[in-house]
Amino acid sequence: MSNNVDKVIKIAKKEVGYLEKKSNKNLDSKTKNAGYNNYTKYGRDMHKLYPSVMDFPAPWCDCFVDWCFYKAYGVSNAKKMLRGNFDDYTVISAKYYKDKKAWYTKPKVGDQIFFTDANGNICHTGLVYKVDEKYVYTIEGNTSTAAGVVDNGGCVAYKKYTLTYNRIAGYGRPLYDKPKNTKPKVASGTPTILFGSKGTQVRYLQEDLNYVIKANLAVDGICGNSTVKAIKKFQGIYNIKVDGQYGKASEKAMKGALS
Repeated sequence: MSNNVDKVIKIAKKEVGYLEKKSNKNLDSKTKNAGYNNYTKYGRDMHKLYPSVMDFPAPWCDCFVDWCFYKAYGVSNAKKMLRGNFDDYTVISAKYYKDKKAWYTKPKVGDQIFFTDANGNICHTGLVYKVDEKYVYTIEGNTSTAAGVVDNGGCVAYKKYTLTYNRIAGYGRPLYDKPKNTKPKVASGTPTILFGSKGTQVRYLQEDLNYVIKANLAVDGICGNSTVKAIKKFQGIYNIKVDGQYGKASEKAMKGALS
């Protein structure tokens, strides 16, 4: 079974719009029997699997993440990927990552994001589905669409936060399969890619830079400060005029680097 990141994100996205139930009825419906008593299909399913650590009914943000991994990869693989086991207590889930040295301050797609309460205690979690130069984008259970951390909001929703948001505790990195190190397409330097450029060629360039100089860029098709900085680093290494603009000379050097 392939344990790539796309599987769990695809499943999580399908759950957006699910509403918590007021009783143990209509659990498989997205919107019927809505209420605030912590009854969900996620809690039901995970409690059947692991009743000792997955309570039902109970607050369910962490349960939702575990359920998505279970559905994407199966029980055994999901537990390994989550660095130890399922658990609906966010503090314990975070500890699994920390104990396996899989805890980070900068996000990647597929990370499990953790948040703190006003006292600095971990209290909420979700799944990262996108990262750009300013924001981290998440899918969370037991939240709402309101801005900021909502740790008991009753639905599955898309959220976003600035990367410097002070209530982000950190990121646990599941044990996904490593992507195959295949050579990317060479980005075109005509027209020149520079700060503010957008589109497919920018994505190609970001993939090129990640491959050639290990730039670790978000492949979002937007040439922002990080991409310009990586272009300059590439130009310095390959003895091209260091101006942060990817043109014909840079394209020629990139072709050589990828040959």
